[in-house]
Amino acid sequence: MPTQTKVNEVERLKEKLERAVSLVLADYRGLTANEMVELREKFTKQGLEYRVVKDTLARIAAAEAGIEGLADLFDGPISVAFGYEDPAAPFKVSEECRKTYAPRYDLKGGVFEGALVLEGEVKRYALLPTREELLAKLVMLLSSPMRALAMMLQAKIRELAIVLSEVAEKREQEPDTQETPIPEAAAASEEQPAAQESEESEPEKTQDDESPREEPEQEEEESQEEQEEEE
Repeated sequence: MPTQTKVNEVERLKEKLERAVSLVLADYRGLTANEMVELREKFTKQGLEYRVVKDTLARIAAAEAGIEGLADLFDGPISVAFGYEDPAAPFKVSEECRKTYAPRYDLKGGVFEGALVLEGEVKRYALLPTREELLAKLVMLLSSPMRALAMMLQAKIRELAIVLSEVAEKREQEPDTQETPIPEAAAASEEQPAAQESEESEPEKTQDDESPREEPEQEEEESQEEQEEEE
């Protein structure tokens, strides 16, 4: 029958396995006590949790956490590096430690954002950029176009300022000899009163002037008739 201490340990391991975004398992049995202290400090400085677990309790905790295939990786005394924020960080630090303490420190696999990572795939995941590296690249990508745009605008503004200054200097050097032209609207307004005055000076024609005078002809005909009657 399991003791309460073992039950509590299984519960703690289960909670850590469920909360971790990634973890890496390693066989540490070739390291000295001082090397284990150094190893733990390296993980702690990177914001990671590093602890040694018993394989039997770890297998139970992995099964209860529902991570498929993880229980099979716990074989013998195993150390686990837990990452709760950056999924790539445990793999990077574990790979660095493996290179430092090889062949006495051997990586056995792990979990990356819920996906099981086998022993031969740990190195590939260790090459992934960390969150800080991704953020730095994103900032660089976003700032590069803005920086180029700002430089281009500054260059165009300088060119415009040079052109305007040159135009101003040319205007100052040229003498003002041109006569001021009279606007067409003003000239037209002056011609209209003159035309009106000429029209008013001409006498108006009446109907009497236009009709032919017939009265003298009628008087001559009457005088001729009178003379013929007297004869």
